[in-house]
Amino acid sequence: MHEVEDIKDNLDKRLKRIEGQVKGIRRMIDEGKNCQEILTQVSAARSALKMVGNLVLNHYAAECLCNSISADDNKTKLEELQKLIQTITRFAD
Repeated sequence: MHEVEDIKDNLDKRLKRIEGQVKGIRRMIDEGKNCQEILTQVSAARSALKMVGNLVLNHYAAECLCNSISADDNKTKLEELQKLIQTITRFAD
C-alpha cells in the first residue's frame, strides 16, 4: 500500500509542475513571447504529461497482471488482459 501512496505523490508533484508549465505558456502568449520559446515550453509540457500517462499505465498494467494471476478462472484472466491491451492501444501515439 505504501507503493501506491508513493505513486500518487509522484503523480501529484508531476501534475503540479505541469500546471505551472501551462500557466507559464499562457503568460508567455499574453506577453507576446517568441513563438519558438512558446513551442519549446509546449513540447516540455506534452512530454511531462506523457510521462504521467506512462506512470499511470505502468501501474495499471502491474495491477491488471496481478489481478489476472490471482484470478481462478481463465475467462477473468483473459478479460483483464484484453482490457489492458485496449488501454495500451488507446494510449499509444
